[in-house]
Amino acid sequence: MPKSAVRAGDDLDSTPAWHDLREWMEQADRIGELRTVRGASWQDDIGNVTALLDSVEGSPAVVFDEIPEYQKGYRVLVNANGSKRRQCLTLGIEPAGDLDSALLDFWRGVLVDLQPIPPRVINSAPFFENSLEGDRVDLASFPAPRWHPGDGGRYLATANLTLLRDPETGVVNAGTYRGQILGPAELGIYCSPGHHGRLIIDKYAKRQEPCPVVSVVGVDPLLFVASCAEGIAFGQSELDWAAGIRKSAIDVVLGPKTGLPIPASSEIVLEGWIDPSELRDEGPYGEWHGYYSASGGRSQVIKVEAIYHRDEPIITGCPQGRPPHEDNYFLAYLKSVLAETQLAAAGVPNVQAVWCPPEFGNRLMTIVSIEQKYPGHAMQAGLVAGQLGSTAYGGRFVVIVDEDIDVHDLQAVRWAVATRMDPQRDAHVITRSWSSSLDTAIAPGSHSLNSRLILDATRPWEQRSDFPTPIARQSPEAIRHKWQWLFEVPDGRSDSSSNHSAHGGAS
Repeated sequence: MPKSAVRAGDDLDSTPAWHDLREWMEQADRIGELRTVRGASWQDDIGNVTALLDSVEGSPAVVFDEIPEYQKGYRVLVNANGSKRRQCLTLGIEPAGDLDSALLDFWRGVLVDLQPIPPRVINSAPFFENSLEGDRVDLASFPAPRWHPGDGGRYLATANLTLLRDPETGVVNAGTYRGQILGPAELGIYCSPGHHGRLIIDKYAKRQEPCPVVSVVGVDPLLFVASCAEGIAFGQSELDWAAGIRKSAIDVVLGPKTGLPIPASSEIVLEGWIDPSELRDEGPYGEWHGYYSASGGRSQVIKVEAIYHRDEPIITGCPQGRPPHEDNYFLAYLKSVLAETQLAAAGVPNVQAVWCPPEFGNRLMTIVSIEQKYPGHAMQAGLVAGQLGSTAYGGRFVVIVDEDIDVHDLQAVRWAVATRMDPQRDAHVITRSWSSSLDTAIAPGSHSLNSRLILDATRPWEQRSDFPTPIARQSPEAIRHKWQWLFEVPDGRSDSSSNHSAHGGAS
């Protein structure tokens, strides 16, 4: 039994609005947010369509069926959490009103006093409908796409849940790590240094022991959000954390080979072992920053001992690429609120808001607005904001602005940078920060160290009382309402080109 698990029948107050990926898909279809594509090829079409969906704000979730070379019902779902309405579905929010504010307020509300709930062990799960072991293990029996034209192979694990147990504490970590099919029973796994999964694998390497692992490659959308949530403290199980969000324990079945807790809602489960001393060539792969990245032949391999899957199984896919893509859209809200929470916990007062823009992959830029209260307040916020648990990995820029600047409005942020900062006085470079071999801007062999540029775009502390007064502007919405006819094009349609998202394009 997992550490601190509870048994079925224990009293829990709330029930999730949906129980597994299939119920989620039914509800997404009911609200008009799901499309089905038949006949798309795994070689090119699925990846091309997914890239197009990522490039169009508010695009639907798409399930691919009747994939050539595969029987009907072997499906691939992409872009699950790529719109605000579907994020609301995943989180149980009524999709009405200002969805940007609703999503931010949801995370601010639940993260303040989130109470993790340990998993509930049950005896069986639908994914045991099909159990494949020995010579029957064949990862290519699933329609894993080649997501980008230059990828080194087919990637089965992109929106997955990788389960690893810390050998010292017994805590089960759940993360998302890319997985390339290397053989019928071999799946590459790439974890950047410093990620929780890599820290756990390294502990097994130090012990010279094989590392038990489960990769769920068909997972419910909330668990996928949890597994992507950089900033959850090391030692906090994402399964418990997701249950705290849902306010209901995650039902799990203990893996027959590894004893790891596998969510009962899973579609496709790969169970096996990692030999930490065995490294294989893997990649290249189109990564989160929009460039191909190879791991330099330094990836571990999951030796898959058993595959379990439901009838008509569903692969969940979230390939990376030039941002923004699906995970950027949903992580923008979560990571930004995590950063707000962590800044406050670090003792930085009067933080008004934080935004990790999807356009910057939620990593490369962190924007913070503060109400300055003392000399050095802006610099303090900048230094801390670049090194939080939610922002440290792969960061590049930190921008600090005053409370009158909407951090979600990149045009307003650029205006503050252009008019309130002096480069010599207000630009500061911090070196030797945490990055990875995926970082395109640092030289090979740099040991995954990069620098951070902190831009203090606040009114200078010593000039705050006599800094020029900004021109007052009436609400654009109010002006547009009064003068709507000016924005009509000849065929009577509203000119949407002038109606930009208030939150930097986050969908």
